[in-house]
Amino acid sequence: MNMHPMGEPGETMIVTADRAAVLRQMTAEQFLHFGTHQVAYLKVGLHDGELAFMLYGADGNPLVMVDTVETAVEMAAERGLGFVAVH
Repeated sequence: MNMHPMGEPGETMIVTADRAAVLRQMTAEQFLHFGTHQVAYLKVGLHDGELAFMLYGADGNPLVMVDTVETAVEMAAERGLGFVAVH
């Protein structure tokens, strides 16, 4: 049996073998926070005319802006966040 954060911050829900059923039962508020403390994504762009990399949390909130991908990866690792590819 695995434990995964699925509700309010600090609240834990037990996930059984049927994860799809659990996901279908999530409220909109629970889904809004799903993965917030585990996942990050990286976006490249320009800041003041310079190449910059912005690390965002799963909820879309900016976490940190850095000048190299390596630094972004280090910052995510320090926060215990994993990357997810978004296409």
